[in-house]
Parts: sequence; structure tokens; C-alpha cells
Amino acid sequence: MLIYFLNWLTYNQEVVIIRSFFITGTDTDVGKTVVTSLLTRFLIDMGVNAFPYKPVQSGATTNGARMIPPDAQMYQLVRPEFDVTDFNTYLLEKPCSPHLAADLANITLDRSVIMKQVHQLEETYDAVLIEGAGGLYVPLTNDGYCYIDFMEELNVPTILVSALRVGTINHTVLAIEAMKGRNLPIAGIIFNQLQIGDPVIEQSNVETIKQLTDTPILGFVPYSPDIHTVLADDKLRRHLYKDWDKRRFKELIHSD
Repeated sequence: MLIYFLNWLTYNQEVVIIRSFFITGTDTDVGKTVVTSLLTRFLIDMGVNAFPYKPVQSGATTNGARMIPPDAQMYQLVRPEFDVTDFNTYLLEKPCSPHLAADLANITLDRSVIMKQVHQLEETYDAVLIEGAGGLYVPLTNDGYCYIDFMEELNVPTILVSALRVGTINHTVLAIEAMKGRNLPIAGIIFNQLQIGDPVIEQSNVETIKQLTDTPILGFVPYSPDIHTVLADDKLRRHLYKDWDKRRFKELIHSD
């Protein structure tokens, strides 16, 4: 079982341990890829060589004979030195659950291949940011193996992305309870503001979730009408994570 890997660095004159993280969401389209991209640069700013990785990407577009992964295009905005094909193991065309997209492409998703890729990335980078697809119970294979099962095998701290909108209390609490039921390590929650909402409702949602789950709030991603432009601009990008909980992240990446 993959736990985490050692990478000897000097931080405040201490030997530190750098972890990988799994990024999941309460649902699809809540901003996991945006958060994964921001988290990559956030950790790099902290001196951690972080690499974003999405094992299975469905919904790929075609450019001639080449398939283009949309999420990896966002990763490339924050790590432009890589090709978009460097961030995935499996690339599938149909925009649906990985198990169905793989079936339609006559491809078998091999969990051991994904795990091997994770290990290889961990040998190269300080932290691998592993992004799931959809939510916890999105199937990876036809035998009922879901992302939460994969997360249990990985056993790395999970960051839950939750949309800052009406309905988020139920979705977020259920996701946290599901992870606690599997004894998964939970790093915390990052809230993504998908649109400008009522600040009273948003604040109440956050406070209620914190009360019901006793889970750390790692930060917020403020609404941006053109997220691609923001991600590509260093100054604008840093503004999105300037208030994230650096102390909490240091505890996570420099602790045993």
C-alpha cells in the first residue's frame, strides 16, 4: 500500500517529509482541476516541487490525429515546460465516467499501471497532486472499483474541493463522512466560488460545514470570470491563493 515517500530537504534546519495529495470533489464541475493547478503553484512557491497528475482523463478533444486532455491544458498553464500528454496515464474521448469511457474505447483501465505511474512520479517530484474524476463513488472499472477504493489504496492526505454555493452543506458533509468511514486521511477542504453569491449564505455554509465535520478549511478560491487567463499570469494566480492556510500546509508536508 502506497503511503508517502521520503524526500530529504532542509526546512528550518530540519529533515522533512514531503507528501503526495489526492484531490477529490463533492461532485463533478466543482473546480478540482482549478484547485489542483493552483495548489501546484502554491506548493512550488513554498519550495515544494509539485506535479499535477490525473490518472484517467475522459472527455478528450481531438486535434488532427492527436487527442488533447482538457484538464491537462489547465495544468500546462502552471507548468508550461511540460506537454499536455505528460499529466495523464489514460486518455479517453467520451465525456463520462472513466469505466464507461474506457469500455467505449475498448480499453481496460489497469490499476497497477496507474499505481506504477504514481510511484515513478513520486521518485521525481517532492509532491504529486493526484486528481480524481467527479466524486468519491465514480467507478474506475466495471467490477465496482471506485475512486474512493483507489484513495484507500493510496492512503495519502485528501483535499476535498467544494463549490461555495447553495447545497454545498449536504454534499460536503456526505463526502467527509464517506472518507471518515474508510479512515482516509483528510487534509482539509478548499471552497471554490463558482459564481458571485450571497456572502451571508456562503459564510454560513462554511461555518456549518466546519461545525458538522470538524475538518480544517484550507482556503477559498474567489470567483474569476476568466480562470484560464488568471492561471497563466503569475501575479493574478497568486492572488487566488494568497489567503490559503500556509501553516496547515506546512504541517502536512513537513510532518511524519
